[in-house]
Amino acid sequence: MSPSSSKSFKSSKPKASEVAAETKKHYIPHIKKNYASSWPTVSYLYHQPLQQLSIPRCLSNFPSPPTFHVTSGDPIDFALHVARTESARTGHHVRVPFICAANEKRPGGDWETGVVGYEERLCRRSTLSAALATPGPGSIVETNYPIPCEGGIISNYVVIFRGLHDCYERLKEDQWAATPVVSVVPARWPKLSHSGTKYSFDEERDLVKVKLRAALRICLYNGYRYVVIGDFGLGNGCRNPPQEMAELWREVFLYDPDLRGQFLFAAFVFEDERQSTTRFILDDIAKKSKSGGAGGGSTSKSRGKASSSSTWSSSSSLASGPSPTDYEIFEKVFDESEIQAVLSQPDPRYQLDMITS
Repeated sequence: MSPSSSKSFKSSKPKASEVAAETKKHYIPHIKKNYASSWPTVSYLYHQPLQQLSIPRCLSNFPSPPTFHVTSGDPIDFALHVARTESARTGHHVRVPFICAANEKRPGGDWETGVVGYEERLCRRSTLSAALATPGPGSIVETNYPIPCEGGIISNYVVIFRGLHDCYERLKEDQWAATPVVSVVPARWPKLSHSGTKYSFDEERDLVKVKLRAALRICLYNGYRYVVIGDFGLGNGCRNPPQEMAELWREVFLYDPDLRGQFLFAAFVFEDERQSTTRFILDDIAKKSKSGGAGGGSTSKSRGKASSSSTWSSSSSLASGPSPTDYEIFEKVFDESEIQAVLSQPDPRYQLDMITS
């Protein structure tokens, strides 16, 4: 590629702030004016979904798990794809919600600047920010923010009018489509064990589980039995241990007494199948161990240096080895044979067969 063509390519990609400005000044007002009845730009906050939302249980003693799917791509585009194909296959109008990691303080976080989190990028190509900022009819709150720690927001009609963030291609109006989005705040940078593979505190793990249950409960309460999940709680911005996250999702789908047997399809869609949250965690452990060993201050300096040197050596060894990607971990945890093996065992919560009450 010549220098001139390279320059042309770079200039052809719009700035995130410019895309956001056009979304705010043109697209959102246009959709509010012309599609208010079919695509209402509103949302509903549930402070405590586990207590608020009543879900009829599946009465089968042997409920079927959903079809699990792990793939790479854009989660929203995949949700729209599944909705189209399942609607055609079943003859019914199928809508597929996406569970989105949300900013707890404001709608869409810093979506009007260049922040590259998924929620921010989604807001630039959709009506999500406006929906999140607008409590729907019948809401008992004037604002949805801050989102409660155990709560979540559903925006039932988020209109997608641009393509992916690599160029934010403008879609023709007849290509626009709406999908539900469930916004839940993930746990960020929890305290982990020395190896970085487990939560240090059961309370923190339990809170993460509550968030997953809340997100899925919101989906079911609103009539959705298909769901798409991205790298919720993963990546450098959250750093939850990926093996624990995958197993928590699996546990909730298979064993939660209100949720098990209710979903037909659940997909985990990774934008970057090379992303390794494990690597982020181990690199951080090694960095902290190295900086922690730099200072003195002990009455037994030689022993302190030896101890810190040993810790650094151990952490450095962990960080230098190969780390599994998030995609690989989820692919293994949700492999069909693994699911069947888990289901053949007693319920791990109670050490007895699955119960319905």
